[in-house]
Amino acid sequence: MTAEASIRQAEASDAPILSQLLAQLGYPCSPSEIPARLKPFAESPRSAAFVAANGYGEVVGLVTAHIISSIHDNDPVAWLTTLVVLEGARGAGIGSSLVKRVEEWATQSGAKRLSVTSANHREGAHTFYEKRDYERTGLRFSKRLDH
Repeated sequence: MTAEASIRQAEASDAPILSQLLAQLGYPCSPSEIPARLKPFAESPRSAAFVAANGYGEVVGLVTAHIISSIHDNDPVAWLTTLVVLEGARGAGIGSSLVKRVEEWATQSGAKRLSVTSANHREGAHTFYEKRDYERTGLRFSKRLDH
């Protein structure tokens, strides 16, 4: 497959493959959970969930993003929150196509900046983003609030 993937909005019917993609990213979930997770994306113009489909119409990648208001900037900020490509489809430009689509969406939504966080152990992802002109600008700290 080439970078000619078609990009479209994620749909509830994509649940089985989205579940598989999220598991490959390290966030396993049941396909039955996906429709409820996608609902806020469909209902808000400040959130986006796109999938990449190959020439056979099979979903092989997922990207999600959000636009947030910020007190430290006049313009809204976009955050890329999920990017994953099916293991067998990696290296064919799918991730680049998904990131490009989110960059376009963020720009159309008024964002002047797109940020992404990536776990320390995802060195391949860090290289991926740096090759696309993303700069390391800080660290992310996270705290679980459910226990």
